[in-house]
Amino acid sequence: MTSTERHEARYQRRKAARLARKQARCDALGPAEAVFSYRKLYRWGKKCCNNVRWKQSTQNFEAHLFSGTARRRRDLLAGKWRPKKCTHFILHERGKVRPIDAPHITDRQLQKAVSKEVLVPLYTPGLIYDNYASREGMGLHFAFHRLREMLHWHFRRYGRAGGIISIDLKKFFPNARRELLYQRHRELILDPVLQAIADTVIDTAPSTAPGRGMPLGVEPSQQEMMSMPSAIDNWIKCQLGVHCAGHYADDYFIVCPDLDKLRRIGNAIVRKFESLGIPVNRKKCKLTPLTKPFRFCKAKFTLTETGRVIVNGCRDGVKRARRKLKLFRREWMAGKRTLEEVAQYMTSQLAYYRNYNDHGRILRLRRLCYALFDGRIVCTKSRAQVTAPTSA
Repeated sequence: MTSTERHEARYQRRKAARLARKQARCDALGPAEAVFSYRKLYRWGKKCCNNVRWKQSTQNFEAHLFSGTARRRRDLLAGKWRPKKCTHFILHERGKVRPIDAPHITDRQLQKAVSKEVLVPLYTPGLIYDNYASREGMGLHFAFHRLREMLHWHFRRYGRAGGIISIDLKKFFPNARRELLYQRHRELILDPVLQAIADTVIDTAPSTAPGRGMPLGVEPSQQEMMSMPSAIDNWIKCQLGVHCAGHYADDYFIVCPDLDKLRRIGNAIVRKFESLGIPVNRKKCKLTPLTKPFRFCKAKFTLTETGRVIVNGCRDGVKRARRKLKLFRREWMAGKRTLEEVAQYMTSQLAYYRNYNDHGRILRLRRLCYALFDGRIVCTKSRAQVTAPTSA
C-alpha cells in the first residue's frame, strides 16, 4: 500500500468515525415526539415567564399554559407551526443602537425548546472552548478572564514581544448568510423532522435582505450565529496552531510573539471569512504591540512590564454617567425624579466599574453624586442609598 493509499484509508476511517459520533448524538436526542414532549415544552414555557410576569401577555400565556402547550405541540409535530410576527423596536445599549425583533411569548416557548433540546446538544461539541458568547457558564467577563490568562501565558514565555490583532465582523447578524445555517443543519441535524423544524425557525425569521440576516433577541438565532464560524475557529486553533486566540460573538483576538507572522495570520483569517461570505470590517481590524494598551469589547487592556494585566472599563460610560447625574439633578429639583431612582442608577453604575480596575472612576462618580444631591445620596461599597440631608 502506497503512502497516498494509507492517507486516504486513514481519512475514510476518521470520516466514518465523525459520522458515527454525529449519528450517536442525534440518536441520543430521540425522535421529535420525545424531544418536544409535553413535559419539556411545559417546563420551557414556565422558563419563558421568568422576570416578565408583570406583562399582560405573559399573564395570559401562563394562565392558559396547560392547554396551550398541548395545542402548540400538536401543531409543531404536524408541521403546521408558523411563528407570529416579531415586535420590532430599537434598543440603545451602552451608547450603541441595536434593532431588536422580539418574538411573541407563545413562539418563545417553542423556540427555547428548539434551542435547548436540539441546537445546544448538537452544536456544542463542535465549538472551541474560546468561543464565549451565548454559552452557559461563560459570557463577557469570562472572555475578559480568558484574555488575561492568555496574556499571562504569553508573558511567561515571550515577555511583551509581539502583539495582538483584533478582527471585527461587519454587521454580524444582519449580514448572516442563511445558506450557511441550512448547510449546518444538514450536517449536524440528521433527523428530517427536527431539521425541518430548525429550518422553519430560520425561514420565518425577519430579514433585511433575501437570504440574509438573523434577528437579535431570538434565542435560536443566538445559537445559530455563535456556531456559524465554528469551521474557521477550528481552522485557527488546529491548522494555524494559534494558542492565544478567541472571540466573543463577532469580536476576535489573536496574540502572537512575531508581528510579521501575526499580520500574515490576520490577513489569512480575513480572506477565510470573506470566502464564506462573512464580511469583515477592515476599518476596525487593528494590530497593536503588547507594549501599548489595546481594546477588546470596549474594555482597555494594558500589559505592564511586570506582567500584570490592567483592565479598565469603557471610558464613554463615565461621560454618560456624569451627564445623566447632572440631568437627574435638574429633574429632581423640578420634582420629576425621586432620590430613590437616582440611587438605583448609581448602584448600577458602581456595580459595572467594580468589575474592572477603576477605583479612581468609582471615587469620582461618588464625589459628584454626593455634591450634586447635597449629601442626600451616599454610596457604600455595595450600593447607593438615600440618607437624611447634611446640616449646613
